[in-house]
Amino acid sequence: MQKKRIFSLLAVSTLSIGLLAGCGNSSDSTKSSNSETKTSQKSDSTDVFAGATQGTNSFSDLQKGFDKNGAWLNATKGDMDASGKTLTVDGLFIGDNTVARKLAIYSQDDNHKITSRYTLTVDKIDVKSPGFYISNGTVKGDVNVYAAGFHGQTGTGVDGQATIDGNLNFASQDLLDAYNKLPDAQKVKVTGKVSVVKADVVSVESGSVKVADHGNVTYLFKGNGTDTQTGATTGTADASILTSALGKNGSWFVSGNKDIDASGKDIEVNGTFLNEKSAVQRTLALISQNESHQVTKAFTLTVKNLIVNSPAFDLEGGNIKGDVYVGENGSIMARAMKDTSDKILPSEIDGNLYFATEKQMETYKALAAENQFKVTGEVAVKAFK
Repeated sequence: MQKKRIFSLLAVSTLSIGLLAGCGNSSDSTKSSNSETKTSQKSDSTDVFAGATQGTNSFSDLQKGFDKNGAWLNATKGDMDASGKTLTVDGLFIGDNTVARKLAIYSQDDNHKITSRYTLTVDKIDVKSPGFYISNGTVKGDVNVYAAGFHGQTGTGVDGQATIDGNLNFASQDLLDAYNKLPDAQKVKVTGKVSVVKADVVSVESGSVKVADHGNVTYLFKGNGTDTQTGATTGTADASILTSALGKNGSWFVSGNKDIDASGKDIEVNGTFLNEKSAVQRTLALISQNESHQVTKAFTLTVKNLIVNSPAFDLEGGNIKGDVYVGENGSIMARAMKDTSDKILPSEIDGNLYFATEKQMETYKALAAENQFKVTGEVAVKAFK
């Protein structure tokens, strides 16, 4: 379970796939929705976010939208001719609880069917934001990728797909290899060459972050501190260390090395964290493993209530004794860990599992069986009070 403190995107080969969990849905809308209004402009806005969910006809506004202080999602209202110009996509952003930056070049109806696919004509796009993707339309010009997670998105409707009418260049072989591992549905059609043009790759550190209204990230705490402070890679049996580690200034990865007794106490999981691959994640591991990463022993955390307010929280093996509440901004799942006989070892909640909203509960129940918990009590909608 050893985890690195800082992870350079230079060496990543799986980040691109991990980033797709929250942004590969072909039903993403360029209209305002519950998930996007937090990261787009108000309906009467005429500021730099005019290229967000409602779209823009101005290249200047589109560029402002993709600046470091722009928005995670930016769209065009139709074909846009910015011949000879460079669109620079910069900054770290989170949209729909995943590291992402979206260029929407299309329109759709109320059923999320594509009605028109547009073309953005530029000299080039320089991609310095991780998780950047071209959605549905065509970029006429070269695209240079300096950050991990680049991909395409093509929805259903009128014929066509996300396209680069030009060359697609990656700053390193690792970035190209990660892209090549994507399924065909998450790639873009390229009329020119796909190749490596070596350059500096943008790196991102793990740690606690704050997400602004438009999705741009500010670091609250970089790195995970020492193991004794966080109960991270070496694990802890101290309830107070565990409680601190799961707080907003703790660590994205926390582990226990024995049963932990916090009977009668509430423990909160707070904050948004990036993991070592710069994806949104919060992990509690209550297991010991062998060299093959098989679970040799599972531990139990005993609490009155575990309140999960962090997005993308998962239990990497082990069990919870007590009630678990998932707050409005939180999410929860069990990792599919295997025992020494190579069988899935289910994680248990000896108590009730409650979600703040019906939608959260439905999302959880849609997970694969191996990613759900064995719950002795009820699974229901109930806010923590």
